[in-house]
Amino acid sequence: MINTAKYFALLEKLSFEHALANESRTQNSTDLPQTPPFIDDNLKHLEKYVPLDVAQQLQELCKALGVEEKIDAEDNTINCYIIRLLHVLHTLSSNINFHSDALEDLISVAHLKLCIQTTQELSYYALRCQLHQDFYKSPVFKNFSNNDLSIPTSLLLLSIQFFITRLLPIRQLHIANAMELVQRDLLAAIISLRTLQLPAEQQSQLNAALSYLWQNESKADFFRHVLLLKATPQLSPQLAKQLHQQLLHKLSLPHGFASLIAALHTASQNLDSTRSAEVVAHIVAQRGYSLRLQQQLIEQIFDYCRLQLSNVNSMIYGVLSLRRLCELNETNRASIEHILTAHWQPLVQPEDLLSGLIIWEQSELTACLQLWQQLFCSSSVACLPSSLLIPYIPLLVQLHEQLPAGNKRKSVSALICRCLDNRDAELELPLQLQRLLSWQLDKNPPWQSLHQRVALEKETLQVKVQQAELVKQQDYTPSHTLCSLLMSDNNHALTSKVFLALLRLMLQQLSEGSSIGLLSNEEELAHFLQSKYQLKMQLLVALELLVWHPPLKAQLAQTQSKQFMQLLSELLQQRLSNQKPTVEADQTLVVCLMLLQELLESSEQLQLAESTQRLLKPLQQLAAQTPNELVKQATRSLLSLLLGDRVSTQPTADRSAFQRARELIEQKKPHLQVYGIQLIVQALRNKDVEFTSQCHRILALTLETLKSNQESYTFLNCVRLFVALVHIMESEVLDLLSAEYLAETAKLDYRLLVGEAILKSAQEIGPLCYRYKDVLLNCFLHGTKSPLDELRTSSYANLAQLCRLLTYQVHSFFQELLQLINDELSFGSYLPAKRGALLVLAELLAGMENLLDYQDILLPVYRLLRAIEANEDADPQMRQHAANGLKILNAKCREMLQTSVDPLEQMQREIKVLGIKEPVASSSKKQRHILELN
Repeated sequence: MINTAKYFALLEKLSFEHALANESRTQNSTDLPQTPPFIDDNLKHLEKYVPLDVAQQLQELCKALGVEEKIDAEDNTINCYIIRLLHVLHTLSSNINFHSDALEDLISVAHLKLCIQTTQELSYYALRCQLHQDFYKSPVFKNFSNNDLSIPTSLLLLSIQFFITRLLPIRQLHIANAMELVQRDLLAAIISLRTLQLPAEQQSQLNAALSYLWQNESKADFFRHVLLLKATPQLSPQLAKQLHQQLLHKLSLPHGFASLIAALHTASQNLDSTRSAEVVAHIVAQRGYSLRLQQQLIEQIFDYCRLQLSNVNSMIYGVLSLRRLCELNETNRASIEHILTAHWQPLVQPEDLLSGLIIWEQSELTACLQLWQQLFCSSSVACLPSSLLIPYIPLLVQLHEQLPAGNKRKSVSALICRCLDNRDAELELPLQLQRLLSWQLDKNPPWQSLHQRVALEKETLQVKVQQAELVKQQDYTPSHTLCSLLMSDNNHALTSKVFLALLRLMLQQLSEGSSIGLLSNEEELAHFLQSKYQLKMQLLVALELLVWHPPLKAQLAQTQSKQFMQLLSELLQQRLSNQKPTVEADQTLVVCLMLLQELLESSEQLQLAESTQRLLKPLQQLAAQTPNELVKQATRSLLSLLLGDRVSTQPTADRSAFQRARELIEQKKPHLQVYGIQLIVQALRNKDVEFTSQCHRILALTLETLKSNQESYTFLNCVRLFVALVHIMESEVLDLLSAEYLAETAKLDYRLLVGEAILKSAQEIGPLCYRYKDVLLNCFLHGTKSPLDELRTSSYANLAQLCRLLTYQVHSFFQELLQLINDELSFGSYLPAKRGALLVLAELLAGMENLLDYQDILLPVYRLLRAIEANEDADPQMRQHAANGLKILNAKCREMLQTSVDPLEQMQREIKVLGIKEPVASSSKKQRHILELN
């Protein structure tokens, strides 16, 4: 052990002119003499305190560091000064345990400051003044020069080795970024030496030094120093190549991309995030990089984006870099598509299909949706191409239909709208809408959809695997989902764009012939029905839902009127040329004519437009030859408007009865609204053609009235109007009311009123509503899964009424009903909902015709009803419902036993009970019946 106090006393005597130098001192030290005066004084103190000569110190250093001793120190003052400083720091680092926290190993702050100053002084002479000449063209080193201060290469290697092995590992020296400039000088010195033709052993030492700087020091600082050196103007090709190789190699290593962003963020704090992201993307996405490096960068960037989901400002770096890499070549695009496919792989093709298995937790689904929203919807410039979303439209539609209202549903809606909005309106958009509405998942290119047994629980937002025996292909309605997300979105231009694309697609479908050859099997029949009729019905439903959306009318009148007029003209020409029009063609024409009338009534300028006047002749021909009264009435109303009967100038007394009734309803005064509704109801009952031709408009007007005014008198009259409309357009009324009932964005009170209207409309149809049982039952079954207690109660009550109305013909829904009832009774906490579920159970028991078909579940149902009835603490109404269910079950069991058992079997059973003789062999093997409940 040496006397360390003596060495610290020596350091206090020295004058360090380039340690902790301020900016002014550095700027004034441009021209350095060969031997500054203070160095001679420092050497005198060093020789006095350490009597060893330079050769002995050099030999000791080489032995300690394990390097060759072939170092020509010469009789050079600077070289001697470097070697003596190296020896002093070597002695201190060898005799002081800087890594220990023991009290006896600690040194004072003043002594630590002396060590830092000595290290910085040594860095200046041993590293900073020994760089390649080109580096001094950089503003970073412009105030330094290595003229007449050059040291031998072997001594520079020794200094690099000493910094790497002895000084940089001492973490106390790094306080307050004291070693930042030392690391920069060290990196510059290593790069300078790598341009020389050095032996393999020395090259390996330099590679080890670079590896240490990357692995043990700040990676962001490493990138910042490399970029600073690369920014030097007029660099020689050798230096530029070395720096470029370091940049590429470190980018390919783990955390390389994140470190590059941290380096640029620290170096350019005054720049905004968009400009910094452009710099990062320019560095990352260069054509000269190898494909392997680009693939590694893509994987790193996706990992970085997952970690930065909560930081929007940092996400732009990754998203813009991915966009630039995707644009470089097809290989990168394919890699990005592969990674995106892997994100949804658990939902599309789960590895395990055990019933009840949780594939995704809520947090995983949320993270994936957030990531995709940032990747595709963050901005119009810095996001991935929307064409990458095309294969996932069915999957997103299914998620949108299953997700409850909230941020997650908005994220899915934003993704779908972004994809549709960026498609070409003439070619791409109609094609994608056709595939979506016809649900063609097996065509090329392949589309991604949820696995048949995978479903989302709305209560917990967990993605689970359903039981195989309960799996049934869910009846998704793409048209309803598409229209709901378009009408809830504020992008009205997209709404009009999609509407025109749907209308153009409908024209194409109507123009195609429906003649077919002989069908040989059911598969061909199903394919024909799907290809010829399903798409037309979906298109018609979508058009009818969108046509009454008020922003669509305004958008069409302002920007898209010419396109709409052109499509309507084609539709009229097609209708006039077809002597036997289909129902779909007439229905589409009525919808378009009513929409045109709405547009013309709101814009007198549009009435006088040339494109509008061209429709006069086709409309007159259509009114003269069509046998359809709805089409004829809609055409006549439109002709009267076009021929000069302006709504704006028409006296009130001359207006039609429908216009007067409509104005009363739009007054927003309850008594006037009720009067207008009563006028319409009376006219519909009298089969007034003017009113029956406006049924779609009346339906939309009634829904709007019910939304704005929910007073009991107004509500009852709205229900009367729905009941009157259901005689004219059964399916349209029930479909639209069902969609409104399931619209989670609507208010709860409004949805409850719509549910009552659905039930009253179904009761008006009577037993014939069996044709719409799928729509009705699905509507209320979805309602029983709602997290809203009041809506679940309403759905169960409506289901009980519906079971009676359908005369209990609910066989295909029986298992699902029982499962829902069991879940509500077992896990529900809202008492009225549990009462409703028990009432539905009693109704189901009343509707059972053959008990043998349900013998596997009758015993659990019986035990449940007995338990509820026997529980004194149970709700009285629930006990009454349970008692009614037991009476129904008892009566049905007695009825079946009395009618199904013949007298001989009854006699044999009596003999068996009395024990007069043993039972016959055939009867002894007979299994006891499940209905012997007691």
